[in-house]
Amino acid sequence: MSRINKLQVYYHEREVGTLALYKNRLAAFEYGSSWLADGFPISPFSLPLEKKVFISKQDPLEGLFGVFSDSLPDGWGRILVDRMMRKNGLNPNESGNLDRLADRRGARNHNKW
Repeated sequence: MSRINKLQVYYHEREVGTLALYKNRLAAFEYGSSWLADGFPISPFSLPLEKKVFISKQDPLEGLFGVFSDSLPDGWGRILVDRMMRKNGLNPNESGNLDRLADRRGARNHNKW
């Protein structure tokens, strides 16, 4: 399975910005210009509404921003997803956070979150 390195982030069918993998372990996020014009900060403390590239910290959220980390399954949910992946012949250790955030059915063509 090829790893996803970049996702377009949407809110109610409207593009918010781009989430990308930085240095193979950290998240980088940048708001899109139309969202900057009349959107809102999706995470006021870590992602204020500014034109810049935000780089996450490794800890405590495994290189993600909280708003995206909260979208991933918790510990028990991750165990269940990993079991399902193994049952379907996939190695969960080869899936990064962006892979887990992406809807793999649609993300292959669109890489939307």
